[in-house]
Amino acid sequence: MTRHTHFYSLPFLIAGLLFLQGCQRQDSEKATEKAAATQPAPTAATSPHAREAIPKPGQIHGKVIEAIEAAGYTYVHVDTGSQKLWAAGPSTAFKKGDMIAFDSGMPMKNFHSKSLKRDFNLLYFVDAFITDSGTAAKPSASQPHSKLGDQTKATPVPDIRKAKGGQSIADIIAKKDSLANKQVKVRGKVVKFTASVLGRNWIHIKDSSTGVDLTVTSKKGTANKNDIVLIQGTLGLNKDFGYGYVYDVIIENAKVTVE
Repeated sequence: MTRHTHFYSLPFLIAGLLFLQGCQRQDSEKATEKAAATQPAPTAATSPHAREAIPKPGQIHGKVIEAIEAAGYTYVHVDTGSQKLWAAGPSTAFKKGDMIAFDSGMPMKNFHSKSLKRDFNLLYFVDAFITDSGTAAKPSASQPHSKLGDQTKATPVPDIRKAKGGQSIADIIAKKDSLANKQVKVRGKVVKFTASVLGRNWIHIKDSSTGVDLTVTSKKGTANKNDIVLIQGTLGLNKDFGYGYVYDVIIENAKVTVE
């Protein structure tokens, strides 16, 4: 009889083990479901498919609260969460609420925008905005500082005498390769003056030899629009200062004499 008792108890033992395993599996599934329920739902910031401007070290990140187009640039007012600030860069289409990032390496204090007729206590000049699509807007060929001269009104200025012992603008352009990194002297009429950008004053001049204007930078030299000036400085080629300031030909570190 003893052998028969052990034989019949074996199926009950197996059934009991299976029952215990089922209970443990149900408890594990419930715990997993409970843990999943406590996790936050994916958001624009946590979803692997979300697209937003992710700042890198040295960049500023924030929400667009205002954007203004002026003179081929976009001035954008950004709320970082801790402060509100302004940046100016290549013309870029923004709408209120867009998240963007940009480099913080070029802050300008007490900047006056002539095109906006507005003063900024602090303005960041940037060469690209990182948008919520993860792309960087680069300066286009239509940017005011991206080409040699302003050819929108390519008309020579009459009665500008060539500088004695110097060159005309047409001479400089034609002989730019041989004149590169050498001292040049040119007379012209000021068609545009911008002070204190990238640590320089920027002067655009024209003369009677061509309708193309020539850009000049100077640390201290100043002039007013329509002044006749004598420029002496070093000729530079293919200069990229960043922030949309790109030149095929430019006179740098110039001495400026108003005549």
